[in-house]
Amino acid sequence: MKNPDYRSPLIYLLTLFVVVLLIVLKRQQDHLDKLEDEIAFDMGEIVDEPPIEVEKIPPEPLPPLRGIIGLIIDDFGYRNDDVSRGFLDIPAKLTFAVIPGHEHSRSFSKNAVSAGYEVIVHMPMENIGKTFGEEEFVLMNYFQDHELVRRVKEALEHIPEANGLNNHQGSRATETPRLMRLLAGVLKDENKFFIDSRTTTNTLAEETMRQFDVPTNRRNIFLDNELDEEKIYAQLIQLTDVAERKGIAIGIGHVKPQTLAVLKKHLPELQQKGFKFEFVSKLVN
Repeated sequence: MKNPDYRSPLIYLLTLFVVVLLIVLKRQQDHLDKLEDEIAFDMGEIVDEPPIEVEKIPPEPLPPLRGIIGLIIDDFGYRNDDVSRGFLDIPAKLTFAVIPGHEHSRSFSKNAVSAGYEVIVHMPMENIGKTFGEEEFVLMNYFQDHELVRRVKEALEHIPEANGLNNHQGSRATETPRLMRLLAGVLKDENKFFIDSRTTTNTLAEETMRQFDVPTNRRNIFLDNELDEEKIYAQLIQLTDVAERKGIAIGIGHVKPQTLAVLKKHLPELQQKGFKFEFVSKLVN
């Protein structure tokens, strides 16, 4: 009797397995080809879409210029407090007048210039009445010429950031021709400008500076002779009236919390109304 032959069924099974495997692979390949076609179609749709147009919003037009204002804030140097530092947060070109010789005079001057503001020397000068403080720097009418010159130069050296000078008190000093001529000579040599604070109606300061070709100008309005916010604001509006009428105007305020509050609140709105605040160095001639 012959042994059974198992090779034929095995060959059949292997052949069947190969056929089924080929069918499965073919179907998978067809499925992949279909997916690729769909992806390519979708990408083609995305590429063919027109670009989205973003509407450009034009910038708001600047208001017409109504006047240029120079604001000097006097009496820095005494303190390093929230009020003094608060003026360094006002978004406008302000000029800070620093009294030489005080504890914080140098540090404040450096900080102010670093923060983008302008610094001038607030030079102590003799009053008609009592003259207060700053004995080391104050310009007294009875001083000899060399002493007056020395004090002015020393004040400028004490605050090297300063590019100009205005008077602190000085109602008697600015009426004195000899003193004003000596001051003008130093400022001319040092290439500095002068702002006459006009603490007396009889001042000779501006006139003398022009005789010596020292760039100069004068104060138009004091903001805060009365430390009341409503009255300070009224003076600020009066300053804008002068600027609108004359083209430029210079105001002087002081390191006071009431002045700080008014300027922080109202300077931005005045800028929006067309008033430009500028360093006083740009307003001298």
